[in-house]
Amino acid sequence: MPPGLWTGQGLAAMGLQPGSAVTERQAELLLGKGMHPNADQIKAALTKAGQDTDTARQATVLGRPVAHIARPLLAVALEFRASPTVHLLWALGDEQTRATIEDAQTLARDRTIAWIENAVAQVRWGNGGRYRSAVEGLVVAVFRRFDNLRGAPLLTDHALVSVKVRRPDGKWGNLHTAELFRYAVAAGTLFSLLLMEEITERLKVTWEPRKVTASSRPVWEIAGIPPELIAWKSSRRQEIAHYTQGLITWYEARHGHPPGERARHALARWAAEDTGPDKHSPLPLPVLRHHWRQSAAGLLGSESLLRLAQEATEKTRTPVRQQLDVGLAAVEITAIVGTMRSGFCHQHLLAEARRYLAAALRGHRQTPGTDEDIVAEALTRYCTPAGTTAGTWSADWSALYPDQSDDGTKAPDSWPTSSSRYQRAQITARIRTDRLRAIRRDRHLSLSPGTATLDG
Repeated sequence: MPPGLWTGQGLAAMGLQPGSAVTERQAELLLGKGMHPNADQIKAALTKAGQDTDTARQATVLGRPVAHIARPLLAVALEFRASPTVHLLWALGDEQTRATIEDAQTLARDRTIAWIENAVAQVRWGNGGRYRSAVEGLVVAVFRRFDNLRGAPLLTDHALVSVKVRRPDGKWGNLHTAELFRYAVAAGTLFSLLLMEEITERLKVTWEPRKVTASSRPVWEIAGIPPELIAWKSSRRQEIAHYTQGLITWYEARHGHPPGERARHALARWAAEDTGPDKHSPLPLPVLRHHWRQSAAGLLGSESLLRLAQEATEKTRTPVRQQLDVGLAAVEITAIVGTMRSGFCHQHLLAEARRYLAAALRGHRQTPGTDEDIVAEALTRYCTPAGTTAGTWSADWSALYPDQSDDGTKAPDSWPTSSSRYQRAQITARIRTDRLRAIRRDRHLSLSPGTATLDG
């Protein structure tokens, strides 16, 4: 595996260079002990200058010593992973395609980390630690992996975010990790959106939705990739699905009824744990790519996977909205999130807005800030504060369905027992947006409120 690399806007405060290799000792000190990653050199220099041992040691401690914390949390792990067809194109394509996808993933990952630094990261400080403020930047160690436990292609970046951040007063404090966890899904949807943009622009491919399970959200895949290759790539998923079906049969026999949505997720996690393979020794990427080409040769033949994807783009030419109606987008994301959650927060709407942009733009670049514009429109027009908790909202159904008693577009009061929350949310959003489009068409209204144009 390649060495880990340092990234983040907080590197300068620790004397680290962006893109420099993460040594094992640096990782042990910062991510394992909460100390300066170059603590050994700092202590040696201070001792040589005549400082006593305790003074030299204290100079390397970042904030509160770990020994004084009952259950210290020193790093948060984030995972950046694309959809299966991206892995396939990267693994089975030529060297230029491989390098292009790796560059696209690096850029999407770094831009997502930058968004976390600028919009999410907070640090406790002030009287009693009650105040929170934006941090100067994060220190992140990124490790890239090429395959899963079974040796199948899985281009993944593991980012270990140090909780040690510098406060506005120049002292060291701890990252407000709960806020980071709250925005983890929104960060994942941003990474997917940015990666789609980069791959579309560089490789001239398009995207299509693929249903993995009937009751869940679709996965956006590169169009034109043969389904046989996706099945070859997803043998592990099929194994888990087969084992899960056996657990469902056991559940029904024991409880007398099929498992609900939450129980199904728990059974799937159980299946993944029971069928998990043992870890294997890592192999160099050229060796892995040679093995993958040989293994998939019977499915792909002499065809170029990139050419198949580009030909699919030429054939489909899926229409992309050249103007994005922020008002319609706000209605749709509110209806979906409001159906799935009785109470929700900014991060839930933001994640849904980014999913909406991925579906609407199919890899075409968005105007910067469109996702936040959609959320602002949703909060202003279609949401109401929920309870006494600040920052918690609920859908304003009277605003979403102002004439529901007259036009018969009210969302169903009862749903089939087999439908998931996401399926119900889709129906609710479709009813509202179809009705609003009809009203605007009948009245010859222009795209309002709020129209965002696409770049390019």
